[in-house]
Amino acid sequence: MDIYLVYLHIICAFLSLGLLIVRGGMQLTQRNWRAVKLLRILPHLTDTLLILSGIIMLFQFNFGLESWIMAKVVLLCGYIIFSAKFFSKKQSQNRPHFFFLALAALVATILIGYFH
Repeated sequence: MDIYLVYLHIICAFLSLGLLIVRGGMQLTQRNWRAVKLLRILPHLTDTLLILSGIIMLFQFNFGLESWIMAKVVLLCGYIIFSAKFFSKKQSQNRPHFFFLALAALVATILIGYFH
């Protein structure tokens, strides 16, 4: 059972990364990703599963609050904030740097998880 939870977490992390890149690319090229229902729903579902599986693993494996976990939480908060700013309907036109900050935060979160 534990290995399936880890696999779910890894799959959701890479799905979240892929969906961020797809939606960000569409937004940067002025394509309406909001017209695709799957692109409106799936990122929220995968990010929710990612956070829930991470919380469950935190308690199930008794990691405690180690520094690398705290770094992942801070980077995750950055990913959420930067993504929300970039994908906001009213602010995204001239702020592509928020996409790259969100991408960097998510990739850093994945790398920290990989190396620990």
